[in-house]
Amino acid sequence: MSMSPVLPRPGPLRSPVGLSHVVILMLGVAITADLFSLVVGFNLHAAWSDVLAPGYDGSSGDSYERVETLYGLSGGMQGLSLLVCAVLFISWFHRVRGNAQTFAPDAHSKSSGWAVWGWLVPVVSLWYPRRIALDIWAASGPEPHLGLAKPPSRALINAWWTLWLATLFFGNLASRRYEGAVDGADVQRAVAELMVSDVINIAAAVLAILVVRRLTSMQQEKARAWMRLYADQPAGTPDSALPRP
Repeated sequence: MSMSPVLPRPGPLRSPVGLSHVVILMLGVAITADLFSLVVGFNLHAAWSDVLAPGYDGSSGDSYERVETLYGLSGGMQGLSLLVCAVLFISWFHRVRGNAQTFAPDAHSKSSGWAVWGWLVPVVSLWYPRRIALDIWAASGPEPHLGLAKPPSRALINAWWTLWLATLFFGNLASRRYEGAVDGADVQRAVAELMVSDVINIAAAVLAILVVRRLTSMQQEKARAWMRLYADQPAGTPDSALPRP
């Protein structure tokens, strides 16, 4: 005879809501920085088109230099916003990993420390965070034995991670080409690639916002479900005596 799974008594949970709001706000700032870079990059690309055009007389030299300076400023804004986003996102990520440990202690392939170090250690940072995110995602989903909805699809996590890797590789490649450009044509091609990178960055940030919102909501819903289940049980009731859903 099959037995109903025992739902473990709730352990310590830390709300990810406040952190999620700050992370989403900062991701919005990062998107704004990318949009600014995209606009300035378009202007710089157009300025180089004028410079490289046959018969250019140098009349727009000052305008070109201003746009180039502004483009460098936009890059600094992107770098700063990315750094702040990284610190806040990893803090939120570590918190939801801790909650997921309480929800499902045996459902994780990596220890909780990797929720931080997995982003920082070279090479493993290319797949560890995704693996941890999938474990958190599964642990934060509905309890199958509570008769709730089926586990959430992994599509959002996979799409977000794919774009994150794309922005890492493509952005790094485009930046190297821009820094190593030796003539105007090289600069123009590198700027075009950086503009594509900006678009990918924006898409990745939008998906990151969706991941943060959805995972935070899932953990809130699961915490409430646990509290309802145990609300009427007197203190000290052993798990074996708790009602089965």
